[in-house]
Amino acid sequence: MLCCSLPLGARATALPLIIGLYPNLSSQRLFRLYQPLGNYLQQQLARPVQIYTAKNPRAFVDATRHGDFDIVLTPPHMAWLAELEANYRPLATYAATIQGVLIVAASSGLSSPAELRNTDIAIPDPLAFTTILGTVYLQQAGLRRGADYHFLNRGTHNNAALAVINGEVSAAIVNILFFNQLPEKMRGKLRIIGATPAVKSFFFMANPRLQAATIQAAQDALLGFGSAPHGRLFLDHSHFGRILPADDHSLAEMAHYGAEAQRLLKEPRP
Repeated sequence: MLCCSLPLGARATALPLIIGLYPNLSSQRLFRLYQPLGNYLQQQLARPVQIYTAKNPRAFVDATRHGDFDIVLTPPHMAWLAELEANYRPLATYAATIQGVLIVAASSGLSSPAELRNTDIAIPDPLAFTTILGTVYLQQAGLRRGADYHFLNRGTHNNAALAVINGEVSAAIVNILFFNQLPEKMRGKLRIIGATPAVKSFFFMANPRLQAATIQAAQDALLGFGSAPHGRLFLDHSHFGRILPADDHSLAEMAHYGAEAQRLLKEPRP
């Protein structure tokens, strides 16, 4: 696991609260993006906060199963899995939805998914929620994975987009939120030719070992983050929308996607 330690206040004497971030971006980008939230939680909860991620989604799932994190921020299919396998409790979720977009080079003549037959498509990771959404989308367009096209794992959304820009692949599937966060110069080299349905966003999940008072305090702090100046900037800049409460019923509709994640996790490691 990779860790970003935040500066500790003089009165911070409690054990650190360990927050795990799903590795959908590079570790540097994740730590830079979420440092304002870490600082805010440290102040609100009056205890040290340490932010961790993992080298890949499989490692993150393993760490979650082992209870290495007090709070995880994870996509909805993995949140469902964390609730099922490790009894993590939903605390909050982003108002913005997750949607996969199929991107090609701006100069490309491709205009529809059907034209991607017999091509390679870059993905952030086989376990990424965007990838699972994209697989269903391409299937509905009449394309079968492994027969009509092949996925190339590029590790992150950024690398998948770069694979298109650099001419390594004809197309890529990335999260629309990530696409909107790209620098304008980079985004201008890409074009969207398809989009999956929009579904629920990332969830903050609490480890069941936490005391009820700590869970409640963490949820209250998360829900109040958007009212803080740095919180408003964070949410506006990242296009996440507001942070909304989540409860034990919030993940019910994720069962199908979570089961697919379970199936993929049982496949041999590449």
